[in-house]
Amino acid sequence: MKKFIALSLTTICLLVSCKDSEKTTPKKEQNSYEDVIKTNKTEDLASENTHKIIVTEKISSGGYIYLKVKENEEEYWMSIPDRQIEIGATYYYDGGMVMKNFESKTLNRTFENVIFAEGIRDQINKVKQVENRNIQKGKLSVDNIEKAPNGIRIAELFENPEAYSNKEIIIKGEVVKVNNGIMQVNFVHLQDGSIGNGQYDITITTNDEFKIGEVVTIKGTVILNKDFGAGYVYDVLIEKAVKLL
Repeated sequence: MKKFIALSLTTICLLVSCKDSEKTTPKKEQNSYEDVIKTNKTEDLASENTHKIIVTEKISSGGYIYLKVKENEEEYWMSIPDRQIEIGATYYYDGGMVMKNFESKTLNRTFENVIFAEGIRDQINKVKQVENRNIQKGKLSVDNIEKAPNGIRIAELFENPEAYSNKEIIIKGEVVKVNNGIMQVNFVHLQDGSIGNGQYDITITTNDEFKIGEVVTIKGTVILNKDFGAGYVYDVLIEKAVKLL
């Protein structure tokens, strides 16, 4: 899988999910707030997906920080992994995912709209490129790992993904990459030494904690063509994965 942005994902796709719950409504809400995530009126930015914001308020909660920001004439709330933030300072970020009617149990508060982003930066320059997360390049780096009992190999999933769509599967593999706290969940990449249709790295979303290099068995639901918004698109994704003993 490729790197996160956008958000590097470096996106948007956060450990607060262990403490907070979310409620979403269809994206067709007609208001200017949704345009914040889709368009950018500020000139001379790194790309059309780059947003320039000024922080006007901040609230720390459960490893996250909620920021009230101003972009041009629009004010809105966003959430990123906790870090040093200066009120009144200017920051930049590349996209994010809009959550509507988001309830934060740790704050005992419901936000009408919140943008979950991978993070914000002090400099305008963009650090990551948005790419499809399931296109793999380079050489396979993990030795062959035996299939888990009642499980399947990663190659089997990629060779016939439609057969597993919306079904719960078991996969055993080595953790090769971890991105914690992205859009309320942890994104983990697994390899088992098999290759299916040129792809050998499967991404899972989970609330469990994983360490790079450990060999794990997970169970989760296969989702196809998952689009988190802001360029976070997955041909094949395993959601709500749990680590099996």
